[in-house]
Amino acid sequence: MSGVRGPVVERVVHAAPFWTLTAFDRLPPDPDVAFPAVLLLPPHAGHCPTLIRDTVAAFLPGHAVHVAAWTDARDVPLAAGAFGLGEAAEAVADMTALIGGSVHLVAMAEAGVVGIAAAALLEARGAAPATLTLIGGPVDCRADHAGLAAGAAALGLDWFVRTVIAPVPAPFAGAYREVFPGFFTLTGFLTSTLDRSLSDHKELFLRLVAGDGTDGHRAFFEEFLAVMDVPAEFMLQWIEAVLIDRPFALDADGEEPLRVATPLMTVEAGRDAFGGGGQTHAAHLLAADPDGGCRHTEPEAGRFALFHGARWRASVFPRVADFIASHAAPPARRAATPAEDLLTLPGLTPALAARLNREGVYFVRQIARLDDSAADDLDRRLGTDAHPVVAALGREARRRLMAGRP
Repeated sequence: MSGVRGPVVERVVHAAPFWTLTAFDRLPPDPDVAFPAVLLLPPHAGHCPTLIRDTVAAFLPGHAVHVAAWTDARDVPLAAGAFGLGEAAEAVADMTALIGGSVHLVAMAEAGVVGIAAAALLEARGAAPATLTLIGGPVDCRADHAGLAAGAAALGLDWFVRTVIAPVPAPFAGAYREVFPGFFTLTGFLTSTLDRSLSDHKELFLRLVAGDGTDGHRAFFEEFLAVMDVPAEFMLQWIEAVLIDRPFALDADGEEPLRVATPLMTVEAGRDAFGGGGQTHAAHLLAADPDGGCRHTEPEAGRFALFHGARWRASVFPRVADFIASHAAPPARRAATPAEDLLTLPGLTPALAARLNREGVYFVRQIARLDDSAADDLDRRLGTDAHPVVAALGREARRRLMAGRP
């Protein structure tokens, strides 16, 4: 926000068998400013959470970013039990409680229905999220232009159990757990968009041959081709809920559907091969005010462009950030502590303090927040790695803050 470069520290808030809540602590020039807390729910159909790296980077300058990192099911022992849609919604509710205060949920692709269920669960507990944003992914498949729902209904759930579910082999920690293998997600996407996939890979190859810049293409393919296994119960319940039985649809079995009062924003891609054509915007029919909220369709874009790449950064993210800002309190300043000036730390010279300032470190509490890895990295940037000083400064800073004195 200030244009001053500063370190970002990745911190595990809580680790459970099927998920990890990770916070990205940004150390700003003014650590007293509190930014809106955002919990990002990555797609959960076989892609690794690193697919939303670009999403995290866009939110970092003006938000307190947290990510629900789903675990590769092949690494979860059978003793950990099952993890279906209900457990996923409970997990998001638990993460929101761990973050505390006002939290904005942003759910991408298949995690959209998890976000809706979690918002309803939190509302019932009197701890509703500040906002809910759904980016891509179907909610109500009546506008089924791709034929996915019709095909799933025709095949039946038993076909999916027999065809796309397999046990994890030894020697993985999750041996014998039933999963939806990640390579099925990759294969399904590549075959359904074969022409586009071939042209993209051909373009990448030609750029490599020509020696042209390929960093953007290469980075995306590295993330996109990294896949993981999904618990079978989650994938089967998602298929049943979204594609076959459709309990999130307005007229599901003649019963009143789930309702959420949380302010809602939906984002769709104009060229989404899977869940476009109003399937995400239909979530507003589940809102307490169906005519309220915010809707945005990104023309001539595919699903992954909604949270990765130039379109995400230039068009989608500003709208999402504006929606969150319109439902967030103005940045508040926390109470200051006596320990502020870096020069109060013993052994820190004005010259070293100036170099720390250039790295975005201005206050004692910023030094106190650095773990060993971040301290080593800062020493390397300062050129003091031969005789490390940051870790020692951090220990002194933490001691002072715990003692409550300058």
